[in-house]
Amino acid sequence: MLVNSIDDNCLSGSHFEGGGFRTDASIPFNLTKGLNIRIEHYHGLITHTYTGLIDFAIHEWTKFYRLQSIFALAKHSVPQFFFNKKKLQLPKRMSILEAIIAKQSEEPEKAFSSLDLMSYMYSLRWYLHPQRSELRKKMDLYLSSFEASGELRRNGGKLEYFITGKAVSTLEQYQIETARAKDAESSNTWMLRLTAILAFFAAFQSGLITSPALIDLGEVWQWIISYM
Repeated sequence: MLVNSIDDNCLSGSHFEGGGFRTDASIPFNLTKGLNIRIEHYHGLITHTYTGLIDFAIHEWTKFYRLQSIFALAKHSVPQFFFNKKKLQLPKRMSILEAIIAKQSEEPEKAFSSLDLMSYMYSLRWYLHPQRSELRKKMDLYLSSFEASGELRRNGGKLEYFITGKAVSTLEQYQIETARAKDAESSNTWMLRLTAILAFFAAFQSGLITSPALIDLGEVWQWIISYM
């Protein structure tokens, strides 16, 4: 029933018949006691659902539903406003591949598109971001690149993809190479520090640098060697 008015003794409106609300009808309040009532009130973009007449009366006659609508809209629009102020940038290629693998591990039998991947990485708020078209075009280029190199395969003629076994091996190889590069960088850093320490004490021993009498550099040097 589509309620058009609430009268003194009944609900008046149109009854649903033959695919539409066609017949005028009314339901007296004394007949609603045995019914399971669900009332939906569409207030702008917000839908308020009530499970009975008392619930409906409390919210509607007190106009409390208006405050609920304002709160619901603010709960969405305020975070969206700050999200739109941020400049979105796609991560590097391997980070995108890592996100693809993580997403596909949740639903391995389901193909994904650039829309699905963008929503996974940035949440649904990206649909309203000013850069949405630019970001999606770049993401499509990345997915085409992964398809060309064998990490993805196309789902027929659609712009949807499945990951292949090569995607996992490519990511693992990248992670191994990244770990090696970090270890090498850390070793080089410690070598530079050790070289600087050795050069410092060599300068003292050669007399190029003198120290105050209160500091015994020989003991300091022995202490450093004991920890090498």
